[in-house]
Formats: sequence, structure tokens, C-alpha cells
Amino acid sequence: MELRHLKYFVAVAEELNFRRAAERLFMEQPPLSRQIRQLEDELGVELFQRNRQGVSLTAAGRAFLDEARLTLAQADRAAQAARQAGEAKQNKLTIGFSICVFNRLLANVIQTFREIAPTVNISLTEAMTAAQVQAIATGDLDVGFIHLPIDHPDLCFETVLTEQLVAVLPQNHSLAALPEIPLHFLANEPFVLCPEQVKPDLYHQIMRLCQQAGFQPKIAQEATPPEVVVSFVEAGAGVSLVASGAQTRHNAGVVYRAIAETTPQIEIAAAWHKQNQSPVLCEFLEVVRQIA
Repeated sequence: MELRHLKYFVAVAEELNFRRAAERLFMEQPPLSRQIRQLEDELGVELFQRNRQGVSLTAAGRAFLDEARLTLAQADRAAQAARQAGEAKQNKLTIGFSICVFNRLLANVIQTFREIAPTVNISLTEAMTAAQVQAIATGDLDVGFIHLPIDHPDLCFETVLTEQLVAVLPQNHSLAALPEIPLHFLANEPFVLCPEQVKPDLYHQIMRLCQQAGFQPKIAQEATPPEVVVSFVEAGAGVSLVASGAQTRHNAGVVYRAIAETTPQIEIAAAWHKQNQSPVLCEFLEVVRQIA
């Protein structure tokens, strides 16, 4: 039994005339009669009493009519709910970000995007790179702004920002008066760093730079995310090397200083699932490209 059988039955039951029911259903009368007979055979009861005077419902037909109407109404509600959910998904954009990206780029992007797509519901989630990558892969985020390098076969990446490493020191540190700091000046300082397992590429980059400057950094404290690293520096736990985007965090008790040595650039990229072809996402990415 299929929904179409119920629709055919309800039409005949309401018209009590096969010809009128067929016209209502935009079909020929003989196929309609065959469908009703097949339904009766499947149920094992007669739903209609047929005689020269016309068609009338049997007791079984009257009982079946109430349930058939309920089933069709429920099917309509289910279809409507699915359509509404699909429309809501098409009109929603979920974005992952870090604070430095928000302050340097994303705030302007969202403002511009809202002007051209005011009906889109934007949901923002602050998260570190690893969490964003996982959420994009599972479809929980449409787009994220993450630190490269990342190797993921299902994701697309497009660089939108580049940063340099800078030194962050307590405001009262003896080196704070310098406009830039040679790395070897920090050889005897305690360091506050993000753990290797959280940001392995950044961690290894800092290790290499310090080793090239002639020392192995003494890690006094590990912390994450970056704003917590800066807070530990502010509290006097040590010094750190952070991406220059951290300067958007307004910690009054720290200073940021350029590093005298040339340091590799840190790339921040927009990332999205390669199978996500949402028009809303495509429009958003175009705004990102215009502003980045």
C-alpha cells in the first residue's frame, strides 16, 4: 500500500463517484477503478458498495476513511517539516573563528555580508584550529578560519591572512624598552607556550627559531588557547612567542615586540568542506576574498 492508494481512496470516498474522482485526480476512470480494487484485495475487505444507484462506503470503508485522512495529513506535515528544515539550512551559515581573525578580518566580512544577505542566520563559534577542522569535516561548521598547515583530504583551503611571530613580554620587563628583540636575548627567560600536541607546527617553529639563535627555550608553563598564554605572560609566568594577531588582545600588562631575526610567515586560511556547494557559503567566501 502506498500513499497514492490512500489519495485515490479518499477522492472516491468524498465524491462517491468514480468519474468525478478520476477528474479530480486528473486520471482516467478505469485505472482508478483498478487501483481501488487492488487496495481492497490487499486489505481483504470491500471499501465500497457498488450498485446501479452508485457508490457508497461500507462500514470498513468508513473506518478506513478516517485513518486514511489522518495518514495523508501526517505525510503532508512531514513533507512540510522537511522542506522548512531544508530552507532553514540553506539560509544559515555556521562560522568557526579565533579572536585574532575576528578582529583583523571577520568582523568586517560579517558586516559586509549582512548588508548583501540580511536574511541569512549567522552562527559564530570560537574554536581552535583542530576543533574547527573536525567540525567542518562533520558538517557542523560551514566555514572556519584556521592556522595552516593542515592536511585534510575533504577540505578546501584559501589563505586570507599572514602573520609574523612576535615576542610578548610583561610590561615591566627589562627588554620591553627595545623596539625589537634579538631572540638570543631571551635565552635565559622562562617561556609560556601552547603545548606541542595542541599546535605542533607553531611549537616546532618556535623550537627551531630558538635553536638557530643558540638556545633551547626553558618552558615554565604550557597553556592554551593563545589568549591564556598572553594572560600567563601578563601574570609574570614568563615570555612567549605568539602570532602577531595576538596583538588584537588588549592586555594592558604586556607589550609586543618584533623579533630581530627573519621569521617564517604564519598563514591563516578560510577552510570549508569540498562537497559543500551551498550558495550562501559561496557568496560568503566571495566577500572574504574581496576584503582579505
